[in-house]
Amino acid sequence: INYLRSDLKRGNFSIEEEEIIIKLHASLGNRWSVIATHLPGR
Repeated sequence: INYLRSDLKRGNFSIEEEEIIIKLHASLGNRWSVIATHLPGR
């Protein structure tokens, strides 16, 4: 399968990534593009 960015990490989120997402969502709300900037490679 071809992807636009071969450097993207696919698969399940790690525990650390989940914790980052939960904390950022609590403070930023549904600003997913801002949250995504804190998850390099995703």
